[in-house]
Amino acid sequence: MRKILIVPGNLFVSRNYFSSPLIENLKRISIKDEIKIIVAEVEGNPIDNDSFERLKRFFEENNNIQFVKLVRNPISLRERTIWYLKNNFLHKSLTFRFNEMNNFITHKRYKDITKTSIKKEDTQYLWNSDIWPRYLGFPFPKSKMLFKFIFSIFTSFIFSKNRIIENNFKNLNPDLLILGDIQSPVSFSYSNYAKKYKVKTVGSVRTWDHLTKNGPVIKNLDEYWVWNPVMREELIKFHNINDSKIFEIGSPQFDYYLNNEIDDENLIEYFNIKKTNEEFSIDDETSVIFFATNRPHRGIGEESIIHHICENIALGIYQAKDISLVLRSHPHDKTFMERFKEFKKYPFVRLFNSSQISNFDPIEFRDDMIKVNLLLKKSKLVICGQSTFAIDSACTDTPIINISFEGDVNINEKLSVKNRYNVDHYQKLISYNGTKLVDDFDSLDNSIEEYLIDPAIDNDGRKLISKKFAGFSDKSSSEKITERILKILDGGNGRI
Repeated sequence: MRKILIVPGNLFVSRNYFSSPLIENLKRISIKDEIKIIVAEVEGNPIDNDSFERLKRFFEENNNIQFVKLVRNPISLRERTIWYLKNNFLHKSLTFRFNEMNNFITHKRYKDITKTSIKKEDTQYLWNSDIWPRYLGFPFPKSKMLFKFIFSIFTSFIFSKNRIIENNFKNLNPDLLILGDIQSPVSFSYSNYAKKYKVKTVGSVRTWDHLTKNGPVIKNLDEYWVWNPVMREELIKFHNINDSKIFEIGSPQFDYYLNNEIDDENLIEYFNIKKTNEEFSIDDETSVIFFATNRPHRGIGEESIIHHICENIALGIYQAKDISLVLRSHPHDKTFMERFKEFKKYPFVRLFNSSQISNFDPIEFRDDMIKVNLLLKKSKLVICGQSTFAIDSACTDTPIINISFEGDVNINEKLSVKNRYNVDHYQKLISYNGTKLVDDFDSLDNSIEEYLIDPAIDNDGRKLISKKFAGFSDKSSSEKITERILKILDGGNGRI
């Protein structure tokens, strides 16, 4: 029996793979084509024993898929030292240098923030990824020679050695390794062992913004999977990957949008069966505004913006008279219910608290993704910040308003919501003219009114976004992935 080892490397990748239709496709080929599928736990987000056993039961009892531990936390002083150097210095230094050499817009923004004097009250709007200590580029940050030298050290076996990984390669003897994130430090370790044991390796780019932000990718894989043609171009241009090795497979997280079996007509029935934390029903004639909130440090001023919208709805300012406002939490926001509880006083507001990614449960996230699909198809428009949710909205041809101001919050310009759009990937999305970027309350109100009256506005731009970024085609991403897997395996015994 042929064997596939899947290493997600990240909880978001796990969600996209195992809470999407892909899990059913993997189950199908495991039975039909006699392929044993092995899934590794996420190393970057260690899970407790109870969660591990729960996930193990989910995979093995329901999907005929083995779930294993492949990485353990370093125990010895030597291992801890090597782990620390690899993850907290070498990888970050390579990322800084790679971004510096390529002169990415995103990198310039991070450097500007790093050099800015931040008031104490504004530090709540900072995140670890916003800060780029200048020592990471010392000395000669643009030196290609020095970059290559550090990269050679980073990718050496000294910094990849892991007895657990090696033993499992020996014991499991996989024919194919699938890496869910080809820029994460742990994936480089897996790649080295795959080369040692001559296992064919496929690597995915985790998400659409990483190729211009998260540093170098693993070299010399057998195949590279990307979402869309934009990422293909970036992989060629910036990472020097041969075009013939790159395959556009989309992302399984968008597959539900291709499913028209569940539509507006049974939305109410669905929510009566599958309740969120707050039970809500939405009349079929209601105009739904879907506000996808962000994490607190990114969604600056969202509370005041939502308050403004609520007051306008209550006063009947917008022409559509029967409006419901659905507020959805970010999967990383544990403060959502507390932050937005004041809006429960409005009878037309519904709180949709998404499943927490840190407590990853495949079934819960599957239901969550289906609910998002249903609500987007029901909604007249979506409001969000700089977010992947704009792509989700484009997939259902739902008008998109991007918030580019902080409501009534005064903040340093370098930390502003507007400045967050000064990144490579989102500049490309905006260029397709499929979304309205609003920078004050008046432009927000005008855009809401326009879309409520005529949702067809910017339709052509949204089609381009769904095609260029979601990678929409005649086949689902799940189908494309399983086809690639079978193609690779049928090309031989999996050995190079």
